[in-house]
Amino acid sequence: MKRLFRKAFGIHSGEGRHAFLFARQAFFWAFGSSCLDTLSDGLFLEKIGAAFLPRVYLWTALGMIGVSTLVLYSLRVTSPYRILTSAMGIGSLICLAAALFVGSAPPDIFWYGLKVASRMFFAVMIACSWTFTDQYHDLQDAKRVYSIYSAAYFLGSIVSGTAINLLLDKIGFSSLLVAAAISISFAGLEARRIAMRVKAVHDDTVEGAFSGNRDSFASVVQMIVRSRFALILLLLSLVVQLLMTVTEFNYMASFGKSLQPASEGHIAEFLGKCRAFISLFNILFGVFFYGRFVRRMGLSNMILVTPLFFLGIYLGWIVQDTLLFAILGLIAVDGILFTVEDNSFNLLSNAVPTKLKSKVRIINDSFFEPIGMLFSSLLLFATTQSRLLGFFLAFLALFLALGIRSIYSRAILINLKDNALHFERKVKGWIASLTRREQKEAKKDILKALASPEEETQLVAIEGLLQLDDSSLIPQILQVAKRLGTLSKINFLRLLDGSSFSNDARVIEAIDGWLYESKSPELSKWANLYLAKRGLHHPEKVEDDLDHPDLFLRGAAILTLKKSLANQSLDYAALNRTIAAKKLDLLLKSARIDEISMGLDILAEEGTMEAAEKSLPFLSHPSVLVKRTAARTIARLADKRLARHAPQLIEELDAARDNQFRLHLLDALGKISDSTMVREILLESVHLRPNERRRAEEIIAQMGLKIVPLLLAFTKDISLPERARILASKILGRLALPQLQANLIDILDIEIERAYFYFYFGHTIQEQYPQYDLEMLQSALLTGYQSV
Repeated sequence: MKRLFRKAFGIHSGEGRHAFLFARQAFFWAFGSSCLDTLSDGLFLEKIGAAFLPRVYLWTALGMIGVSTLVLYSLRVTSPYRILTSAMGIGSLICLAAALFVGSAPPDIFWYGLKVASRMFFAVMIACSWTFTDQYHDLQDAKRVYSIYSAAYFLGSIVSGTAINLLLDKIGFSSLLVAAAISISFAGLEARRIAMRVKAVHDDTVEGAFSGNRDSFASVVQMIVRSRFALILLLLSLVVQLLMTVTEFNYMASFGKSLQPASEGHIAEFLGKCRAFISLFNILFGVFFYGRFVRRMGLSNMILVTPLFFLGIYLGWIVQDTLLFAILGLIAVDGILFTVEDNSFNLLSNAVPTKLKSKVRIINDSFFEPIGMLFSSLLLFATTQSRLLGFFLAFLALFLALGIRSIYSRAILINLKDNALHFERKVKGWIASLTRREQKEAKKDILKALASPEEETQLVAIEGLLQLDDSSLIPQILQVAKRLGTLSKINFLRLLDGSSFSNDARVIEAIDGWLYESKSPELSKWANLYLAKRGLHHPEKVEDDLDHPDLFLRGAAILTLKKSLANQSLDYAALNRTIAAKKLDLLLKSARIDEISMGLDILAEEGTMEAAEKSLPFLSHPSVLVKRTAARTIARLADKRLARHAPQLIEELDAARDNQFRLHLLDALGKISDSTMVREILLESVHLRPNERRRAEEIIAQMGLKIVPLLLAFTKDISLPERARILASKILGRLALPQLQANLIDILDIEIERAYFYFYFGHTIQEQYPQYDLEMLQSALLTGYQSV
């Protein structure tokens, strides 16, 4: 039964409990909001009349502008959960206040206020509830389950409309409004349960350790203007809001003329009955048909449904004003807009830049709706041809929908590319891709992370700042590093060792101070080794450490003899280097892996090709630690002169399984930059891990345009594994996209011929040789067809 339920509603295994939580929340607030909205509509038509609806639209628009501004500001300083629960609390108070006064004879201003408050509450709830739900669903989840949440909302509307139709005469307006307040309160409890139990997929209010700034309203407007898709989407939403308000005025005016109230609540009962049936249709369409239509027709075609439906209604409505077209207008507003337009907008918003996604939803639901209502009220004040106005707006909406349809695919591709994880990029590369203002904000955020109480976060911030190559940041980095613990200071020394500031005078002075101030022998050894690598110790002071049992002191002594800047004469320096070379040979010939590794690290400091070649035999050492150190040394020293050893590196790469060892070998091959090794690297990439394959792609791409003919030949070579050909074509696209496009037909023809071969023989081989059991061969051929 569960399996049938999951298949019917598109829920994956394990999602049922969470989906039920969100559906319950939608049901409860929908019941309360629908009760409040329907009762306020009926009472306003009976007490005031449809002719005064433009006033309501005007006041609602002005009120919503203020509320939407407050919601947008709140989104910058707090979470969507707090905004949602606050809105639900206010909605419950509105229902209770209405229940208290509706039974008496309040002045006309009360009916205006009730109508305005109900519209504002509904608009805020739509915006806040979907923004809250977005935090817990990615794009693929949204396509499957958002229609279920919409269905839960419509179920609440069905129950609300049925209750009004059946119970209004029996229990009255006040009791129904109290029930609405209780239902909204239950929705608030469900939202709290979701926030406590469900883990967010992405939270737009928390952007990581380096998040300190929020976008200003002006910057949000600038981002919207720069995104053509977001701009057209919001314009379409504005036009749809105008169309919805004008259509609502038209059908309310028709109901006021056609349905003469026989008793109090007659219009409310009729609206409740219509909305109950419409909501039932919305559930059936939203749960069972919308998702399937999106998969079959495509989202870019589904967005045309709404403007075409409105256009069809107004074609008949401008000819004759009948109750049928008024009911169709009600279906369009309460049915099509909710099931098709809102779901389509939710999916289309995934093509909006990620930084704008939550803001666009809030701007659309809480800002553009009041703006649309304001414009529509002014238009209704200005014209008496409201149905002709609706026809023009429907035509404009169709034009904008066609515009979105034409750029949707490109917009979603750009958004996916902008949010792709480029593991190979460094902080400096990310900063360089930002605008000047964003660069300042990013640096400010990283600097704020330096004040974090967690040393791990501080080290990450220091690493990022060092990669920026900004010498003005060194004093701040050193000030923070001085307060770090021993282990974190050692990690800081490792970061400095590979940075461009390793020889900076301020850095050397600070580390020299640590050497004499530190009470930690471990930190003193690392600081001593750091300074020895830069030749800053005197040879006479380290002579006793050449045979010291501590490996760090021995290594520092050897490095001092090799690189010290304090040698008294050339003969004295030559003697020191000879002694250091003998001690280094003893380390490399040792049976202990830690001594061999130290010797290889010392070789890496020499910077000569002889040192790189001396490290090559250690690539086959049985110890993984030694192999890693040797590969790291070769990667540091390699250049084009090491090209004759590239085949050996390829062999070691093929035999190795260690990730770090492979990455160092790939770095070495990248520095060698031998184009004759491209084929071998592509063949090895088939067996590499994802991060290793990305590194292989990067080093081949760095060889430049000279390898474009090779890559094109490898892309067409069907003797190569498919993954190797795919990587070759990917790199070719990066280096010379026009070349790849010019040969695309030839490449596709090769693949088509292979597909024909596999498909034909996969279906006929058994018939050609019936005397043999060729089931395995047939399966292999069909698998080959699927892979092509």
